[in-house]
Amino acid sequence: MVHKRFLDRPVLLSAMALLLFGWAPLGAQQREPAVELYGLTGAYYFGNRANVLKGGEWNPLAGAGLLIPLGSRWAVLTDGVTSRLEVNEGLHGPYDDHPYSEFYRVNPDVRNEDVTNQRLIAVLPSIIRLWRRDRFSIYLGGGLGWEHQRQLIRYRPVREPTDGSGRLVRAEGFVDSRDSVSAAPLLFRAGMLVNLAPRIVLRAGYSHILGYLDTASSRSLEVGIGYRF
Repeated sequence: MVHKRFLDRPVLLSAMALLLFGWAPLGAQQREPAVELYGLTGAYYFGNRANVLKGGEWNPLAGAGLLIPLGSRWAVLTDGVTSRLEVNEGLHGPYDDHPYSEFYRVNPDVRNEDVTNQRLIAVLPSIIRLWRRDRFSIYLGGGLGWEHQRQLIRYRPVREPTDGSGRLVRAEGFVDSRDSVSAAPLLFRAGMLVNLAPRIVLRAGYSHILGYLDTASSRSLEVGIGYRF
């Protein structure tokens, strides 16, 4: 499920800005192509993961974007973003399908202190078609990007004791496990650019990021403020 506390703010801010500024008389013209550099925020859905990596999570993103016009109707739009996920129940939570889960089911009073930290880095270049108006532009396009997720799991292993009792025992110390996965996904994106001032532009968009056919797609909601050069 989408964590609304992460998504409501950027979506609400972009909607308010579009209502407040989208139809105001402004000096700059979106019909005039220009290089635009953005600072970005929003939310990223962690998909395209290997089985050992956690997915299905929306988390805040931060990054930057660059739009380079290719004439009046086309442009190259490239974003570089990063996001971080922390799960305090770790890889072996009580509801996961894993051998360690049995230990926590039969020992409900024992606290699971495993922690998973996951970092995502994505570079998302695309060719976009622009439909320009005086104060705003709508864009639609796609490309081939790069997505990398790396993970650190700090957990306490569970094993059967050597006395043959069959009773699961948790280790006293923690073990660190690292893993990573990369993908070169296809991406499709759409959004809007709205002039807020002669050289200031608001950008709001959505990206659908297709990696492997047997894993969930990543998704991205981007909101940013840009400068027109």
